[in-house]
Amino acid sequence: MLPELAAAQDSPQRVTVTGSNVRRTDTETASPVQVITRAEIEQTGKQTIQEVLRGLTGDNQGSIPGNFTSGFAAGSAAISLRGLGVNSTLVLINGRRMATYGLADDGSRTFVDLNSIPLEAVDRIDVLKDGASAIYGSDAVGGVVNVILRKDYKGVAVGATVGSSYKGDGTTTRAFVNAGTGNLESDRYNVFASLEVSKQKAIMATSRGGYLGTKDLRYMGYFDGRQGSYAAGFGEFADGSGPAFSSTTPYGAVRKPGGTQSERINLTACPEVNPLTGVCTYDTIAFTQLQPETQRTNLFTRGTLALGGGMTAFVELGLFNAKTRAIGTPGSVNDTGVYNPADPANPLVTHTTVLPAGHPDNPTGVNRTLSLLTTDLGGRNGSQDNTLTRLVTGFNGSLADWEYDVGAGYIASRLRDSNRGYVRNSVLQAALDDGTYRINQPGLVPQSLRDAISPTLERVATSSVALLDFHASRELVTLPGGPLSLAVGAEYRKEKTNTPPVPYTDVSDIVGLGYSAFSSSRAVTAVFTELNAPVAKWLELNGAVRYDRYSDYGSSTTPKVGFKLTPLKELAVRGTYSEAFRAPGPTESGKSSSLGFTNIAVVSIGDPAVKPETSKSYTLGLILAPAANTSATIDYYVVDRRNEIVSADQGPILAGAAASDEALAGKRVKGALPNTFIYYDDVGDLAAVSGPYTNAAKTHTSGVALDLRQKFDLGAAGKLKAQFNWTHVFNFRRTTADGTVYEYTGTHGPYSLSSAAGTPKDRASFSLTWERGPWTASGSLNYVAGMRAVDHQGESMVDNGDGTWSSTTAEGTYFTDGSKVCGVFYPAGQPAPAGCHIASFTTFDVFGRYTGLKGWEFDVSVQNLFNRKAPFDPYTYGGVNYNPAYHQAGAVGRFFTFGAKYTF
Repeated sequence: MLPELAAAQDSPQRVTVTGSNVRRTDTETASPVQVITRAEIEQTGKQTIQEVLRGLTGDNQGSIPGNFTSGFAAGSAAISLRGLGVNSTLVLINGRRMATYGLADDGSRTFVDLNSIPLEAVDRIDVLKDGASAIYGSDAVGGVVNVILRKDYKGVAVGATVGSSYKGDGTTTRAFVNAGTGNLESDRYNVFASLEVSKQKAIMATSRGGYLGTKDLRYMGYFDGRQGSYAAGFGEFADGSGPAFSSTTPYGAVRKPGGTQSERINLTACPEVNPLTGVCTYDTIAFTQLQPETQRTNLFTRGTLALGGGMTAFVELGLFNAKTRAIGTPGSVNDTGVYNPADPANPLVTHTTVLPAGHPDNPTGVNRTLSLLTTDLGGRNGSQDNTLTRLVTGFNGSLADWEYDVGAGYIASRLRDSNRGYVRNSVLQAALDDGTYRINQPGLVPQSLRDAISPTLERVATSSVALLDFHASRELVTLPGGPLSLAVGAEYRKEKTNTPPVPYTDVSDIVGLGYSAFSSSRAVTAVFTELNAPVAKWLELNGAVRYDRYSDYGSSTTPKVGFKLTPLKELAVRGTYSEAFRAPGPTESGKSSSLGFTNIAVVSIGDPAVKPETSKSYTLGLILAPAANTSATIDYYVVDRRNEIVSADQGPILAGAAASDEALAGKRVKGALPNTFIYYDDVGDLAAVSGPYTNAAKTHTSGVALDLRQKFDLGAAGKLKAQFNWTHVFNFRRTTADGTVYEYTGTHGPYSLSSAAGTPKDRASFSLTWERGPWTASGSLNYVAGMRAVDHQGESMVDNGDGTWSSTTAEGTYFTDGSKVCGVFYPAGQPAPAGCHIASFTTFDVFGRYTGLKGWEFDVSVQNLFNRKAPFDPYTYGGVNYNPAYHQAGAVGRFFTFGAKYTF
């Protein structure tokens, strides 16, 4: 519930709209812009900005769900317009940049955390679905999200909301107070403050039924995914020893003397032994959350002063804090590679944890490799405490026919990232050597030793942007269609980031935690201009160009042109051509290094020589207004992005390399690409590759976006408003460095991106709102299309064409025919889900409001009214058996929210 903006309603005036620097009265420009009003935000019933934005139909693959707490960028949320990535969607507040989050998605992509944007202070959100570097500079490739905070407020309002799921868990509470005084017209000033505090409790996976609450899916005809059982997605070992399984459980296991890699001995008694593997079983779902615990405190203040002579000064101060606490599965001990950046000549250390022959829990009498899930140390729990400070001041006015706006600001993010439950290899091995650490017997292990083995790992990451900008516009001459308008401007920014590594990862002593660290500092200067020419009553032309100079890589010049043709007052045709760029991020060109895991370790290193990504975008659309209460826009878009910055890719680096060679044991050899290396472990098996970030890929995407709005006057029965939004993706085609082309539309690919959300072809939403007197009621339908569970790459089952599937993992064969490959399969040789297809997902939300009591406002909403369950999705790694990027409402289930507000 958001208070009403205390602003006078004047006749149409010249304003600056998102996507243009020219002031105008007509807000429907050549570029497609979706405006989400305060009322529309309220009627969603959603309690955070990230929920609102990630529900947009234009959000696609690569976005970060708020509950994806196991990724590199834990504790954050981000939007990915057109599916082009969180670092190619520019997020602004009041048209100015924000500081980026302290952690990078997948260790490489920096972005603005949506959790840092206060819900209560928002007036509206503009979503520009077009390339816009000619207006805003870097990152505006997929589009721009401009969050407009309120400009003034008068009076006092207090309110609160409380919500809970149908299970009584995941409780949310939110309280706010807004207070302001002064009228800019009569008092020549306005000062207001908005304070908002909210809290969300966690939801455990075990509280939900079926595949959401267990990894044992035998009841569905699939597999037992618990530890110690045959695993999905794997075929036969090359030595014929049997399907793969994990022997990493709290009960401990060691290799049988002289046995193969799959033959293990259980060390302690366990409640259940899998008869096929002979190993203890354990379901780690007990440590899995569907929703983390969060807490937010947001303070936003603004003061405005009319100085006279048409000049107004303002200052804004925002303090936005977001805390996230999440638990994860316990740490595991096994043959594990750990990145050691302190030794560039041999950066990969293989931690083979050994249970000594003399250890009281070792039944073999000889040294053996230990497999163990350290449940006695607790889950791998993380907490992120992020504070964003935003101070912006400036003045605007008019002088000699020019309207100007000058601003300066400093925005800083400080993230305290804490983790516990990870194992220090050196301490654990020492405790195993002297027998003081016992397997699955926490009562015999002192707390001081457990704390030493698994200490709290804390780091502080910072980022900041200091900025100074100037905009001015004026009318030059009058053309047949209206005034010829010119805008000019300049901008200066100083951007800094510093994200240190997690403690002990820089000395290769943390098992199972990827390494990521980066730092950079650079200055950016820019000049830009824009011209808007209504050359006739029926034709408007627009052109803009911007020059950006970066202190680290050089310069970029980006143009944009557009037109709006209006042959009839009920019809307009619009189109744009724009170029955009994304400057290399601090992970890609700064002092950085990160470690990710696929089937081997992949180390990516920042390279100052990397160039910016560039893109060309085209839009062509119709604006329809056949009646006073009817409007529609439909826009076709194409984006071609080139020089994409990619991390080290093991495929090209390994070209021609041996998978195993005893002669290469413990050695580093040159890879097939320049400045790349290949590492072999101490027995000569392939262990890791390393290489710099490079410009080596390109993406082509196209689609169509539809926005329909209709109002109905029902007379005494009130008013009715309908809105329909739909985005359809025709193509999302990626070309890799070797020229291979992958079409991801309608598939679960690309699997390696963020949480493996996939690329659905269609997303749609429909809302119907009824208003009569003090009553408001609305219903909203949300739809995400299904996807094929394929990614075109990796170990897969292949359709034999006769109803059977075969494994090719042993031969290491890779397939690229999407119709023939399933991303997940089961030991019986069947794809999963059935038909290798993730189902579509539809939810229905309702909202109601009553304002019949003086000063009071009462709200009620129900998310996922019909309690639709998230589709079964074993392919994503963002959640267990479901996809949180698109289906989170189906994991939480039906959710009720009640609220009240009183305005004095």
